[in-house]
Parts: sequence; structure tokens; C-alpha cells
Amino acid sequence: MRRERQVPENARTFIIEVVIRNAELINRRIEENCITKDAYARSTDYQDLLTMPMLRICELVSEYTSVFEDIDPEYPWRDVAKMRSKIARPRGGFDFDFAWEAIQVDLPDLVAVCKRAIC
Repeated sequence: MRRERQVPENARTFIIEVVIRNAELINRRIEENCITKDAYARSTDYQDLLTMPMLRICELVSEYTSVFEDIDPEYPWRDVAKMRSKIARPRGGFDFDFAWEAIQVDLPDLVAVCKRAIC
């Protein structure tokens, strides 16, 4: 099991903001490049554009789970942290449907929770 990093109180907001910035980067890239689910599945360039920021989000949630659980203990933060492994080390091949759905469905909810925490 991964050991969580201790976070100074003044760094909590910064960590949450980094998650939001990465999510906004994903959305901006989708808009700027007109990326559809089908295009995402066919293009390794698009996969890299969207998947890397998603991995950063999952990694932050994994490393600083207590920060995120403090802002909303009911949100499935541990599932977000586990998502990194499913995206980074897929068994049986990369699951484009899973990754796209996480970006389209799960990410907006995660951002909303994070934005409420810093407002």
C-alpha cells in the first residue's frame, strides 16, 4: 500500500487547484482539437493529450487522499486513485471506453467537488 504524503495546511488549496487545472486542460484540449470518443480511440496523439493530465489527477488524489477526503468524505476518492492503475497499466489493452467515460462523466463531478472546496 502506498504511503500518503503529509501536507502542510497552506498547500491543500494548491493541490486542489492543480487537479482543477489539469481537468480544465483536458476540457480545453477536447474543445481545441474537436476530439470525439472515436477520434480519441484511434489517435495516440489524442490519447496522450487527454490521458496524461488524467493520470496526474489520479496521482495527486492517490498521494494526498486525506486532503480530498477532508473536502468531501462521501466522494469516491479511493476509486479515483485506483483509476490511475487501470489507465496506466491496462490488462488486456487500453480501455478507451473507460477512459473516455471517466473524462466525460466522472471528471466534471470531481471538478465540481474541488471547486466547492476552494470557494
